[in-house]
Amino acid sequence: MQTNIRTPQAIFVDNVQYEVPAFQRRYIWSQEQQWEPLWEDVSDLAENIIETGDSKPHFMGAVVLQQLPTPTGEVGKRIVVDGQQRLTTLQLMLDAVQEVCQQRGHRRAAARLKSLVEIPEEHRGNNPDDAFKVWPTIADRRAFRQAMRDDLSSDEFKNSRIVAAHNYFKNQTELWLQGFSEEDDKVYEAAEALDSAVRNRLELVVIDLGQSDDPHIIFETLNARGTPLLPSDMIKNQILYKAGFEADEDDEQLPEIAAQLWGFSDDWWGQEIGRGYQRRPRIDIYLNNWLTLRNQSETKVDNEFAVFNIIAEHREKAGVSIHSIAGDIGRLGNIYRDIDQLKLPDIEPFLYRRQVMGIGVITPVLLWLLSSDVPSSQFSRSITALESYLVRRMTCGMSARTYGQIFVRLLEELERSGPETAGDTVVRYLAQQTVTSSFWPNDQLLLETFANSPLYWSLTRGRLNLILQGIEGELRARSMAETQDVPRNLHIEHIMPQTWHRHWPLPGGTADEERASASRNRMIQSIGNLTLVTQRLNSALSNAPWEQKRETLAQHSTLFLNKILLDNAPAVWDEAAIAGRAERLHQAAVRVWPHANAIP
Repeated sequence: MQTNIRTPQAIFVDNVQYEVPAFQRRYIWSQEQQWEPLWEDVSDLAENIIETGDSKPHFMGAVVLQQLPTPTGEVGKRIVVDGQQRLTTLQLMLDAVQEVCQQRGHRRAAARLKSLVEIPEEHRGNNPDDAFKVWPTIADRRAFRQAMRDDLSSDEFKNSRIVAAHNYFKNQTELWLQGFSEEDDKVYEAAEALDSAVRNRLELVVIDLGQSDDPHIIFETLNARGTPLLPSDMIKNQILYKAGFEADEDDEQLPEIAAQLWGFSDDWWGQEIGRGYQRRPRIDIYLNNWLTLRNQSETKVDNEFAVFNIIAEHREKAGVSIHSIAGDIGRLGNIYRDIDQLKLPDIEPFLYRRQVMGIGVITPVLLWLLSSDVPSSQFSRSITALESYLVRRMTCGMSARTYGQIFVRLLEELERSGPETAGDTVVRYLAQQTVTSSFWPNDQLLLETFANSPLYWSLTRGRLNLILQGIEGELRARSMAETQDVPRNLHIEHIMPQTWHRHWPLPGGTADEERASASRNRMIQSIGNLTLVTQRLNSALSNAPWEQKRETLAQHSTLFLNKILLDNAPAVWDEAAIAGRAERLHQAAVRVWPHANAIP
């Protein structure tokens, strides 16, 4: 057995096919849990390469491989004992980036990437499937073949995660490259940086088994459920020890003492949460946030026990007892639970939106605000600023990569200024961020995003729903509606449908129909063409013509989004109507999420 750190370039450069054996499950990775975080990492790496010429590598995890004996003249093969989800995703992403680069004329990058996803004809056997450098488990092979062939349609496999992953990375690559100017070779530089990021800045631990190792046994061992000692277990035992009680199972006093010093015994704290391989028990995630707050420094995963000992030793030297430290952990733990369960009515909309966005690294700041004596007006300013900052950056497609550092520095500012001016501190600090990695998008940038960005493609349904719900809430607040509550189980509806050709023809006399169709296909994904409806109404509207949709919405929808849509609706719903509605939605959005100088 040999272990080495390898990049995708090193793994896929040879003419070897990595085959997923039948005893493994089919491809199950998803956008929210794996593709989106991976793309954020890749785009951050590429941006760092553009800005500095280099970037620190990003670790993706481990794969376990085993060489198979191969007859002379045939493609070399290895079986993927573990890590098939990573290898398959890498191939789909590499191929998607290659396809976009090829289409946009970035031939050098496309050629380098193609060598990592396709075995040249002269090195293949008679089987055309020998062309693929990863060959998934049997259930996924037809969809994989369809996704990886640029000249084949994938419509038949719309529900396949394999095809969905390829489409996701292809769309993200297109959107990312479109953000760079064609002038001064900026987009060429970006394509080269992206190529370098996906080939050479991702790293995996590759474990190569010997031919005598049994892959079935190793696979079962790797995926067996063990019961390791968690950071929370070690911290709990350390608290009990420092309080004068050994954590001995036979000690009859232990349960009572533990309940007084450690109130995290119910199942809720033990539930695993998080995405993909980052899933951890909730108690460990909370302790990481508590340590970050009290240490005012990011706490690395699985380093919680070491950081706790540093904090405990420092506080004990300052005369703080272990009972007080445990009491602080328990008190903030109750606040953390209220945050997680959305049990703080005054800020429930913000907590819900934070949950949808998946921004957990802001939790230490929330713990500070909620555990300090912050005046109500200053608290309100803080929450409004934080939500505006996060929602605007999300909408404008800005990375969340550096949020941990940003919010740690905000904690330092809050500690310096104190709770009496907390809101002013938050607004001032966020407004001072000027670099791309931390910039607070202004009204003009938000307007450009509303007008031009295909948000239906670039945001998850939950995040896009969040924006439309927020606008609906603002429209209701400005009216005399009986209730200000906005339902959260609504569906996103394209006003001009994605399959528009039958009932929504291009204007007569269009000179370049292909270009006009491509422009329309992108524009109908922008927010000006999107609204919210119930599931039943969504089915009823479907691909109906504009006249029928107007009538159906007028009869059945009670949402202000749709009332105002119909009040301002032109006789023909086209690109101009979409652009006009985008401006009106933007006007409402900046009232929901104001920039620094507009926060009361």
